[in-house]
Amino acid sequence: ASCRCAGALAGGGGGGGGGGGDEARAAALADKFAEAREMGSPLLVLDDVDQLCAGSGPGGYSTVVLAALRALLRMPPTGRNGPAAAPAAAAASGGNAGADSSETGKGGGGTMRVIAATSRSDAACATLHELFDETIVVPLLSDADAVSKLLSTSFDPRAIADADAMASMIIQRLGSVGCKTALRLAERAATNADDESGGDLRTAQLDALGDILEDLAGDEATSEKMCEVF
Repeated sequence: ASCRCAGALAGGGGGGGGGGGDEARAAALADKFAEAREMGSPLLVLDDVDQLCAGSGPGGYSTVVLAALRALLRMPPTGRNGPAAAPAAAAASGGNAGADSSETGKGGGGTMRVIAATSRSDAACATLHELFDETIVVPLLSDADAVSKLLSTSFDPRAIADADAMASMIIQRLGSVGCKTALRLAERAATNADDESGGDLRTAQLDALGDILEDLAGDEATSEKMCEVF
């Protein structure tokens, strides 16, 4: 069974010194861990863990949320025959995506796996790295075949009409791409195409993807000009 925890939980970024927002996020995080422990052989995913722990403390992280996460990761999961060994955890990152898994102890019938993902490799290699037993940096994808395989294995075959064509377009426009960015682009293209009435699905999805990539390129160009001005 799996349980997912993404981005910001309850409260905003809060103050690193223990503001109400930080305490609310720490409490919500504890609730997610408790929910996961109620499942058989649970898998807990901490998506965008850097945002989850963001605050005004050292390194841009909340000391309250970090302390809560550290304690929760070291808390033994409860198995049918009593507490299992203390859990190990893993963090993963990549240019725009991360994915990794780790197994916790299997002592008394309780097994818990924790996956933490971040799009910031610097986050995985700094403060957050200390919380986890293993860190894996996922490289950017620069090959259309690799992107096509990612899309084909991540989406229902009926959702993406032509993964090869989408992958080729993404690589041609971007050169290289992170896993999460590629998935988000394909998902947005599929959603935008579904919103349009009638027409060929493949053509609609590719047209939508082309529009999204053009908007992305325009945003980057605008951003570069602003940086030059300032």
